[in-house]
Amino acid sequence: MPERIDMTPAESELLDLLVDLHIETGGPVSSRMLRRRYRIPASTAQIRGILHRLEEKGYLYKPHVSAGSVPGDAGFRHYVDGLGDVSAPQRRLAETIRARLGRENEDVRDVMMRTSRLIGELTSCMGLMVGIFGPGGTVERLRIIQHEGSRGLVVLDIRGGRERSVGIDFGRRHRIEIIARAAQIMNERIAGYPVEEAHERLIGYLREGSGAEREIAAAVAAESLYLFSGDCDVEYYFDGMDKSGMNAEFADPRVLTSLVRLMGRKSLILEALKGRFGRGTIVTIGRENRLGGLEELALVTRALPGGACEGLLGVIGPMRMSYRLVLSLLDGTARELQRPRS
Repeated sequence: MPERIDMTPAESELLDLLVDLHIETGGPVSSRMLRRRYRIPASTAQIRGILHRLEEKGYLYKPHVSAGSVPGDAGFRHYVDGLGDVSAPQRRLAETIRARLGRENEDVRDVMMRTSRLIGELTSCMGLMVGIFGPGGTVERLRIIQHEGSRGLVVLDIRGGRERSVGIDFGRRHRIEIIARAAQIMNERIAGYPVEEAHERLIGYLREGSGAEREIAAAVAAESLYLFSGDCDVEYYFDGMDKSGMNAEFADPRVLTSLVRLMGRKSLILEALKGRFGRGTIVTIGRENRLGGLEELALVTRALPGGACEGLLGVIGPMRMSYRLVLSLLDGTARELQRPRS
Protein backbone atom coordinates (compact mmCIF):
# COMPACT_ATOMS: atom_id res chain seq x y z
CA MET A 1 0.00 0.00 0.00
CA PRO A 2 1.27 3.52 -0.70
CA GLU A 3 2.67 5.36 2.27
CA ARG A 4 2.68 9.08 2.96
CA ILE A 5 5.99 10.75 3.69
CA ASP A 6 4.66 11.79 7.09
CA MET A 7 3.56 8.26 7.99
CA THR A 8 5.54 5.24 9.14
CA PRO A 9 4.75 1.72 7.85
CA ALA A 10 3.24 0.83 11.23
CA GLU A 11 1.00 3.89 11.15
CA SER A 12 -0.08 3.17 7.57
CA GLU A 13 -0.97 -0.44 8.35
CA LEU A 14 -2.85 0.41 11.52
CA LEU A 15 -4.77 3.21 9.82
CA ASP A 16 -6.01 0.84 7.11
CA LEU A 17 -7.06 -1.74 9.70
CA LEU A 18 -8.94 0.94 11.63
CA VAL A 19 -10.78 2.15 8.50
CA ASP A 20 -11.73 -1.44 7.63
CA LEU A 21 -13.15 -1.98 11.12
CA HIS A 22 -14.93 1.38 11.11
CA ILE A 23 -16.60 0.57 7.77
CA GLU A 24 -17.77 -2.74 9.20
CA THR A 25 -19.01 -1.49 12.59
CA GLY A 26 -19.97 2.09 11.85
CA GLY A 27 -18.63 3.36 15.17
CA PRO A 28 -15.44 4.69 16.73
CA VAL A 29 -12.60 2.16 16.94
CA SER A 30 -10.48 1.76 20.06
CA SER A 31 -7.00 0.35 20.50
CA ARG A 32 -8.50 -2.59 22.37
CA MET A 33 -10.90 -3.39 19.50
CA LEU A 34 -8.04 -3.33 16.99
CA ARG A 35 -5.81 -5.56 19.12
CA ARG A 36 -8.55 -8.15 19.66
CA ARG A 37 -9.92 -8.19 16.13
CA TYR A 38 -6.61 -8.42 14.26
CA ARG A 39 -4.53 -10.17 16.97
CA ILE A 40 -1.97 -7.38 16.91
CA PRO A 41 1.08 -8.37 18.97
CA ALA A 42 1.67 -4.80 20.24
CA SER A 43 0.18 -3.70 23.56
CA THR A 44 -2.91 -1.50 23.70
CA ALA A 45 -0.71 1.31 24.99
CA GLN A 46 1.54 1.04 21.93
CA ILE A 47 -1.46 0.96 19.59
CA ARG A 48 -2.96 3.93 21.41
CA GLY A 49 0.27 5.84 20.87
CA ILE A 50 0.16 5.20 17.12
CA LEU A 51 -3.47 6.26 16.96
CA HIS A 52 -2.61 9.45 18.84
CA ARG A 53 0.07 10.30 16.27
CA LEU A 54 -2.39 9.67 13.45
CA GLU A 55 -4.84 12.04 15.12
CA GLU A 56 -2.14 14.72 15.39
CA LYS A 57 -1.41 14.31 11.66
CA GLY A 58 -5.07 14.75 10.76
CA TYR A 59 -5.93 11.21 9.63
CA LEU A 60 -8.17 10.39 12.62
CA TYR A 61 -10.30 12.23 15.13
CA LYS A 62 -12.27 11.43 18.27
CA PRO A 63 -15.99 12.25 18.10
CA HIS A 64 -15.96 12.35 21.92
CA VAL A 65 -13.11 12.68 24.39
CA SER A 66 -13.58 9.18 25.79
CA ALA A 67 -14.48 7.53 22.47
CA GLY A 68 -12.34 5.57 20.07
CA SER A 69 -11.06 7.02 16.80
CA VAL A 70 -12.87 7.69 13.52
CA PRO A 71 -11.20 8.30 10.15
CA GLY A 72 -11.36 11.80 8.69
CA ASP A 73 -11.25 12.71 5.01
CA ALA A 74 -7.48 12.15 4.88
CA GLY A 75 -7.80 8.78 6.61
CA PHE A 76 -10.36 7.55 4.09
CA ARG A 77 -8.24 8.93 1.24
CA HIS A 78 -5.17 6.97 2.43
CA TYR A 79 -7.31 3.84 2.68
CA VAL A 80 -8.86 4.19 -0.79
CA ASP A 81 -5.51 4.98 -2.41
CA GLY A 82 -4.16 1.75 -0.95
CA LEU A 83 -6.87 -0.52 -2.35
CA GLY A 84 -5.03 -0.95 -5.67
CA ASP A 85 -6.66 -2.77 -8.55
CA VAL A 86 -10.26 -3.77 -7.95
CA SER A 87 -11.00 -7.47 -8.08
CA ALA A 88 -13.74 -8.72 -10.37
CA PRO A 89 -17.15 -9.18 -8.73
CA GLN A 90 -17.63 -12.50 -7.01
CA ARG A 91 -19.57 -15.03 -9.05
CA ARG A 92 -22.87 -14.49 -7.25
CA LEU A 93 -22.65 -10.71 -7.66
CA ALA A 94 -21.66 -11.03 -11.32
CA GLU A 95 -24.67 -13.28 -11.97
CA THR A 96 -26.95 -10.77 -10.23
CA ILE A 97 -25.63 -7.95 -12.41
CA ARG A 98 -26.14 -9.94 -15.60
CA ALA A 99 -29.63 -11.11 -14.66
CA ARG A 100 -30.83 -7.67 -13.52
CA LEU A 101 -29.50 -5.73 -16.50
CA GLY A 102 -30.61 -8.24 -19.12
CA ARG A 103 -29.94 -7.85 -22.83
CA GLU A 104 -33.37 -7.85 -24.38
CA ASN A 105 -34.18 -4.15 -24.11
CA GLU A 106 -31.80 -1.70 -25.76
CA ASP A 107 -33.72 1.48 -24.95
CA VAL A 108 -31.06 3.71 -23.39
CA ARG A 109 -33.53 5.24 -20.91
CA ASP A 110 -34.55 1.82 -19.65
CA VAL A 111 -30.91 0.75 -19.38
CA MET A 112 -30.14 3.86 -17.34
CA MET A 113 -33.10 3.35 -14.99
CA ARG A 114 -32.38 -0.35 -14.42
CA THR A 115 -28.67 0.27 -13.91
CA SER A 116 -29.11 3.08 -11.39
CA ARG A 117 -31.64 0.98 -9.46
CA LEU A 118 -29.33 -2.05 -9.44
CA ILE A 119 -26.42 -0.01 -8.08
CA GLY A 120 -28.60 1.75 -5.51
CA GLU A 121 -30.12 -1.47 -4.17
CA LEU A 122 -26.84 -3.40 -3.96
CA THR A 123 -24.99 -0.60 -2.16
CA SER A 124 -27.83 0.94 -0.12
CA CYS A 125 -26.54 4.27 -1.44
CA MET A 126 -27.67 6.52 -4.27
CA GLY A 127 -26.99 4.74 -7.54
CA LEU A 128 -26.32 6.86 -10.62
CA MET A 129 -26.03 6.39 -14.34
CA VAL A 130 -25.24 9.31 -16.60
CA GLY A 131 -25.75 8.90 -20.33
CA ILE A 132 -23.85 11.14 -22.71
CA PHE A 133 -25.75 12.31 -25.75
CA GLY A 134 -23.04 14.45 -27.28
CA PRO A 135 -20.95 15.87 -28.67
CA GLY A 136 -22.64 13.82 -31.29
CA GLY A 137 -20.35 13.41 -34.26
CA THR A 138 -21.77 12.69 -37.70
CA VAL A 139 -24.91 10.66 -38.42
CA GLU A 140 -24.21 7.54 -40.41
CA ARG A 141 -27.78 6.26 -40.61
CA LEU A 142 -30.99 5.88 -38.66
CA ARG A 143 -32.64 2.48 -38.29
CA ILE A 144 -36.12 1.53 -37.06
CA ILE A 145 -36.75 -1.92 -35.59
CA GLN A 146 -40.47 -2.58 -35.16
CA HIS A 147 -41.59 -4.52 -32.09
CA GLU A 148 -44.97 -5.87 -31.10
CA GLY A 149 -47.92 -3.52 -31.36
CA SER A 150 -47.13 0.14 -31.90
CA ARG A 151 -43.71 0.16 -30.29
CA GLY A 152 -40.31 0.08 -31.94
CA LEU A 153 -36.63 0.76 -31.37
CA VAL A 154 -34.90 3.64 -33.14
CA VAL A 155 -31.14 3.26 -33.49
CA LEU A 156 -28.94 6.16 -34.58
CA ASP A 157 -25.60 4.94 -35.95
CA ILE A 158 -22.82 7.51 -35.56
CA ARG A 159 -19.57 7.39 -37.47
CA GLY A 160 -16.79 5.85 -35.44
CA GLY A 161 -18.83 2.86 -34.27
CA ARG A 162 -21.02 4.64 -31.69
CA GLU A 163 -24.78 4.44 -31.52
CA ARG A 164 -27.74 5.76 -29.57
CA SER A 165 -30.97 3.87 -29.20
CA VAL A 166 -34.37 4.68 -27.76
CA GLY A 167 -37.72 2.91 -27.59
CA ILE A 168 -40.62 4.79 -29.18
CA ASP A 169 -44.38 4.33 -29.26
CA PHE A 170 -45.49 5.27 -32.79
CA GLY A 171 -49.14 5.42 -31.81
CA ARG A 172 -50.16 2.58 -34.13
CA ARG A 173 -48.58 -0.33 -35.95
CA HIS A 174 -47.33 0.46 -39.46
CA ARG A 175 -46.65 -1.81 -42.41
CA ILE A 176 -43.02 -2.82 -42.91
CA GLU A 177 -42.77 -0.88 -46.19
CA ILE A 178 -44.05 2.30 -44.51
CA ILE A 179 -41.44 1.96 -41.76
CA ALA A 180 -38.72 1.42 -44.37
CA ARG A 181 -39.89 4.41 -46.42
CA ALA A 182 -39.96 6.68 -43.34
CA ALA A 183 -36.41 5.60 -42.41
CA GLN A 184 -35.26 6.29 -45.98
CA ILE A 185 -36.78 9.79 -45.97
CA MET A 186 -35.20 10.64 -42.62
CA ASN A 187 -31.81 9.33 -43.71
CA GLU A 188 -31.98 11.49 -46.82
CA ARG A 189 -32.38 14.44 -44.46
CA ILE A 190 -29.86 13.66 -41.69
CA ALA A 191 -27.23 11.15 -42.91
CA GLY A 192 -23.85 12.82 -43.25
CA TYR A 193 -24.81 15.76 -41.03
CA PRO A 194 -23.75 16.51 -37.41
CA VAL A 195 -25.99 14.86 -34.81
CA GLU A 196 -26.84 18.25 -33.31
CA GLU A 197 -28.33 19.39 -36.66
CA ALA A 198 -30.48 16.28 -37.16
CA HIS A 199 -33.44 17.51 -35.12
CA GLU A 200 -33.83 20.75 -37.08
CA ARG A 201 -33.51 18.91 -40.36
CA LEU A 202 -36.31 16.55 -39.32
CA ILE A 203 -38.45 19.51 -38.28
CA GLY A 204 -37.97 20.85 -41.80
CA TYR A 205 -39.41 17.64 -43.22
CA LEU A 206 -42.35 17.77 -40.79
CA ARG A 207 -43.31 21.20 -42.16
CA GLU A 208 -43.72 19.81 -45.67
CA GLY A 209 -44.29 16.07 -45.27
CA SER A 210 -47.55 14.17 -44.93
CA GLY A 211 -49.01 10.71 -44.37
CA ALA A 212 -47.83 7.85 -42.16
CA GLU A 213 -44.17 8.57 -42.90
CA ARG A 214 -44.58 12.02 -41.37
CA GLU A 215 -46.21 10.49 -38.26
CA ILE A 216 -43.20 8.23 -37.80
CA ALA A 217 -40.74 11.09 -38.34
CA ALA A 218 -42.64 13.21 -35.79
CA ALA A 219 -42.36 10.45 -33.18
CA VAL A 220 -38.61 10.22 -33.82
CA ALA A 221 -38.16 14.01 -33.67
CA ALA A 222 -39.97 14.05 -30.31
CA GLU A 223 -37.11 11.98 -28.86
CA SER A 224 -34.50 14.64 -29.67
CA LEU A 225 -33.14 14.72 -26.09
CA TYR A 226 -32.01 11.11 -26.32
CA LEU A 227 -31.11 10.90 -29.99
CA PHE A 228 -29.85 14.28 -31.13
CA SER A 229 -28.91 16.31 -28.06
CA GLY A 230 -25.39 17.53 -27.42
CA ASP A 231 -26.02 17.24 -23.69
CA CYS A 232 -26.29 14.40 -21.21
CA ASP A 233 -28.93 13.10 -18.81
CA VAL A 234 -28.81 11.32 -15.48
CA GLU A 235 -30.93 8.67 -13.81
CA TYR A 236 -30.58 7.97 -10.10
CA TYR A 237 -32.08 5.63 -7.55
CA PHE A 238 -32.22 5.98 -3.77
CA ASP A 239 -35.09 4.55 -1.74
CA GLY A 240 -33.97 6.05 1.58
CA MET A 241 -34.35 2.76 3.43
CA ASP A 242 -31.09 1.04 4.36
CA LYS A 243 -32.34 -2.50 4.87
CA SER A 244 -28.77 -3.83 5.10
CA GLY A 245 -27.80 -1.61 8.03
CA MET A 246 -24.66 -0.66 6.07
CA ASN A 247 -25.26 3.08 6.10
CA ALA A 248 -26.50 4.34 9.44
CA GLU A 249 -25.27 7.79 8.38
CA PHE A 250 -28.46 8.23 6.37
CA ALA A 251 -30.26 8.68 9.67
CA ASP A 252 -28.37 11.98 10.01
CA PRO A 253 -30.72 14.77 8.86
CA ARG A 254 -27.78 16.69 7.34
CA VAL A 255 -26.85 13.76 5.09
CA LEU A 256 -30.43 13.08 4.06
CA THR A 257 -31.03 16.76 3.36
CA SER A 258 -28.00 16.81 1.07
CA LEU A 259 -29.23 13.78 -0.87
CA VAL A 260 -32.78 15.10 -1.17
CA ARG A 261 -31.39 18.40 -2.48
CA LEU A 262 -29.44 16.52 -5.14
CA MET A 263 -32.41 14.35 -6.09
CA GLY A 264 -34.54 17.43 -6.59
CA ARG A 265 -32.15 18.96 -9.12
CA LYS A 266 -30.48 16.80 -11.75
CA SER A 267 -28.40 19.80 -12.78
CA LEU A 268 -26.64 19.67 -9.39
CA ILE A 269 -25.72 16.02 -9.90
CA LEU A 270 -24.38 16.75 -13.38
CA GLU A 271 -22.41 19.68 -11.97
CA ALA A 272 -20.83 17.35 -9.41
CA LEU A 273 -19.85 14.95 -12.18
CA LYS A 274 -18.12 17.48 -14.44
CA GLY A 275 -14.62 16.46 -15.40
CA ARG A 276 -15.18 12.75 -14.73
CA PHE A 277 -16.21 11.60 -18.20
CA GLY A 278 -13.65 9.42 -19.95
CA ARG A 279 -11.35 9.31 -16.91
CA GLY A 280 -11.73 5.76 -15.61
CA THR A 281 -12.54 5.35 -11.92
CA ILE A 282 -12.51 8.40 -9.62
CA VAL A 283 -13.19 8.53 -5.86
CA THR A 284 -13.68 11.87 -4.10
CA ILE A 285 -14.22 12.00 -0.35
CA GLY A 286 -15.78 14.65 1.86
CA ARG A 287 -14.35 18.11 1.21
CA GLU A 288 -12.66 16.84 -1.97
CA ASN A 289 -16.11 17.18 -3.53
CA ARG A 290 -16.41 20.70 -4.86
CA LEU A 291 -20.19 20.85 -4.81
CA GLY A 292 -21.78 22.13 -1.62
CA GLY A 293 -23.79 19.45 0.16
CA LEU A 294 -21.35 16.63 -0.58
CA GLU A 295 -18.93 17.51 2.23
CA GLU A 296 -20.35 14.68 4.34
CA LEU A 297 -20.39 12.16 1.49
CA ALA A 298 -18.20 10.22 -0.91
CA LEU A 299 -18.68 10.09 -4.68
CA VAL A 300 -17.38 7.14 -6.73
CA THR A 301 -17.66 7.10 -10.52
CA ARG A 302 -16.61 4.74 -13.28
CA ALA A 303 -16.53 6.00 -16.87
CA LEU A 304 -18.15 4.11 -19.73
CA PRO A 305 -15.98 4.84 -22.76
CA GLY A 306 -18.38 4.42 -25.66
CA GLY A 307 -21.09 2.51 -27.46
CA ALA A 308 -24.79 2.79 -26.72
CA CYS A 309 -24.06 3.26 -23.02
CA GLU A 310 -21.40 5.97 -23.13
CA GLY A 311 -21.36 7.93 -19.89
CA LEU A 312 -20.76 7.32 -16.20
CA LEU A 313 -21.79 4.93 -13.46
CA GLY A 314 -21.66 6.26 -9.93
CA VAL A 315 -22.47 5.96 -6.26
CA ILE A 316 -23.07 8.75 -3.75
CA GLY A 317 -22.98 7.57 -0.17
CA PRO A 318 -21.39 7.98 3.25
CA MET A 319 -17.62 8.24 3.51
CA ARG A 320 -17.93 4.96 5.42
CA MET A 321 -19.25 3.09 2.37
CA SER A 322 -17.78 -0.30 1.47
CA TYR A 323 -15.35 0.92 -1.19
CA ARG A 324 -14.27 -2.57 -2.22
CA LEU A 325 -17.88 -3.57 -2.92
CA VAL A 326 -18.71 -0.30 -4.70
CA LEU A 327 -15.62 -0.34 -6.91
CA SER A 328 -16.09 -4.00 -7.81
CA LEU A 329 -19.80 -3.47 -8.53
CA LEU A 330 -19.22 -0.46 -10.78
CA ASP A 331 -16.48 -2.26 -12.69
CA GLY A 332 -18.59 -5.41 -13.14
CA THR A 333 -21.63 -3.39 -14.22
CA ALA A 334 -19.57 -1.39 -16.72
CA ARG A 335 -18.17 -4.57 -18.23
CA GLU A 336 -21.66 -6.04 -18.57
CA LEU A 337 -23.00 -2.91 -20.24
CA GLN A 338 -20.10 -2.95 -22.69
CA ARG A 339 -20.34 -6.68 -23.41
CA PRO A 340 -20.97 -7.29 -27.14
CA ARG A 341 -24.57 -8.10 -27.86
CA SER A 342 -25.31 -11.55 -29.25
